[in-house]
Amino acid sequence: MPTAGRLAGAVFFALYGWYIAGISIKYFPEQNAPGYLIPVLVALGLFFGWRMCGSNGGRGYNPATGMGLTVAAVLAFWILYIMGFMRMMKDAMRNQFSGPMEAIVASFTETGEVALQFANAEMIGSVLIGGVLCAWATEFFAKRYP
Repeated sequence: MPTAGRLAGAVFFALYGWYIAGISIKYFPEQNAPGYLIPVLVALGLFFGWRMCGSNGGRGYNPATGMGLTVAAVLAFWILYIMGFMRMMKDAMRNQFSGPMEAIVASFTETGEVALQFANAEMIGSVLIGGVLCAWATEFFAKRYP
């Protein structure tokens, strides 16, 4: 059932995904981010903002803080995994793996390498603080307009 909290969560986390994509561009080699980064992050923010944060809105600001951190962690995991998977697919198209299991393992290895590429204080802080602020904004609208 659509509610103001779900709509607010979807909008705020979609904007949050767009912001995170924008600040992460400088951490790519030669500042050349993949073309799918912004649309995928916006879509993931829209989906998780609607399903996770928006559906749990209206319960108070302390639970909203926890939900914001949870959505931020889930969003970070999925975008890192998608980027690692896309790198693995690029290598797979060059026949660098001897079988499908080696390719699946390589997708997780690539995910770890991508995560290390973005492991700095600015990115981690932006992800955590942005997630909490978006959840608080969602909570505000969920309480005011049930």
